[in-house]
Amino acid sequence: MIFQIERMSAADITAVREIDCRSAALPWPLSSYEYEVNHNPAGRSFVARDAEGTVLGFLTAWLIIDEFHIANIAVNPEKRRMGIGYALMRHGLVAAKNEKAEQSFLEVRAGNHPAIALYRKIGYEIVSIRKGYYRDNGEDALNMNLYPENYRLFIEKEEHQA
Repeated sequence: MIFQIERMSAADITAVREIDCRSAALPWPLSSYEYEVNHNPAGRSFVARDAEGTVLGFLTAWLIIDEFHIANIAVNPEKRRMGIGYALMRHGLVAAKNEKAEQSFLEVRAGNHPAIALYRKIGYEIVSIRKGYYRDNGEDALNMNLYPENYRLFIEKEEHQA
């Protein structure tokens, strides 16, 4: 599948929210995406779109000093397992590295095995568990870090393959 990744714009928010609603038990409100796109100086939000301009997935993250925090990522359920999630992560991590990020971290549902596998493929490591973190069902969250050495190795691998 051919797609491109670009910064999320206000025009993308409705499509992003729809994907979030189809993907997450606790989707973000529209106002959160509006804030990320229009007002958050730390916000780094991207969308993947196909040749027709349809939003296939999104990544919302925050760059705070030298840390890149993955806040939310989802791919349209019908378009999963096509490399879109990996491409969004790669794009965000490379862009953040270009802005001097040294490490990255995220939280993921303990039962979200496809996402955990994606993050491990990139080099993230599970560092702790937040018991009962998700308020909809009390599921644990795994805190995962991409430490500086793994971040550097990921960027080097991606540059070599480019």
